[in-house]
Amino acid sequence: MNEDLPANLNAAIATEPAWLQSWVAVLIIVNLASILFVVWRDAGRWRVRLEPLAILMSFFVAAAAMGWIYEQFGYVRLLGLAHLVFWGPVFGWILYRRAEIGTTSLFGKYAHVYLVIAGISLVIDSIDVLRYLVGDGQLLNR
Repeated sequence: MNEDLPANLNAAIATEPAWLQSWVAVLIIVNLASILFVVWRDAGRWRVRLEPLAILMSFFVAAAAMGWIYEQFGYVRLLGLAHLVFWGPVFGWILYRRAEIGTTSLFGKYAHVYLVIAGISLVIDSIDVLRYLVGDGQLLNR
């Protein structure tokens, strides 16, 4: 890896413009907000929702994968691959279940916000990874 790069991915993101740092903050907040919906009460019994657990797990595994990609390749567009691999299946599963989840409950509203935000991110990541594969490895202002 290039010694001129920041020591880790968080430090690299901190060098980006405010709008990009804000976007990353939105992604983090939306993904971590899923913890609020893991446990819920239904007909007097506590239950566990699998969707928020899947969101949390994919978020943490993708973050670890992005750290590894950064260590191996630097601050390149290939970083989006971690989102595609780990967020993609969870996004698809929740998208498939969106009618069953509905929009009347607070969790339903959250799930639809998650779908919009994660969907935008996955489109951006798809473009970034494709650009990396065709030879444009630089990321944003790098």
